[in-house]
Amino acid sequence: MSWQEYMSYEPLNVKERPAAALAVTVESDIDRVSALLSGIKGGWQQAAGSALARAANAGKTEAKKAVTEQYALSASEFVNRTKNVNHFNRSSDGEITVSFGYRGSVIPLTRFDTSIDRSGRVVTRVMKTSTKKALDHAFSAKMGSHIGVYERIGTSRFPVKELYGPSTPQMIGTNESVADQVEDKMAEVYEKRIEHEITRILNGWGV
Repeated sequence: MSWQEYMSYEPLNVKERPAAALAVTVESDIDRVSALLSGIKGGWQQAAGSALARAANAGKTEAKKAVTEQYALSASEFVNRTKNVNHFNRSSDGEITVSFGYRGSVIPLTRFDTSIDRSGRVVTRVMKTSTKKALDHAFSAKMGSHIGVYERIGTSRFPVKELYGPSTPQMIGTNESVADQVEDKMAEVYEKRIEHEITRILNGWGV
């Protein structure tokens, strides 16, 4: 896809930028875990929480490699911009489900392969497979302590909008094979780790 398909625009005065999430839901096993650890206060939550953390980190490692192969974004930037999220939900009939995945806000265009050419124009690419494109109406500026790429809204000097690339969950989700790979890895690690956590808590190891 071209860089234009990934470009995002946000007003300068918006403090909370929109986020995207990629999540895996585990349903069938939680009731069993809850029953096995019912005699231990907070036992199933502790077991599931530890397993979720391992699964999310494994998925993030898998995603980092795939995303940085395709996008002009550093591995450290990917890690810093990707947050793990876990949710426990109980339905009206008592069924417990667990969802886990990642959140991340859109990333400033300056964090991708962006530079200023000799004529003073901003040139950039978001995808490694794309060639750099000149943004004729954009400019680089320092606003407070942040350096970004901006465009004016209308003909006046202000207001302006900062230009962004996609969030890391969007980078994962737009590629079905990568999303499936990451979700499979997360589910695989969770299923393996939850058994270890059940045994650990039942035996009082580290509790």
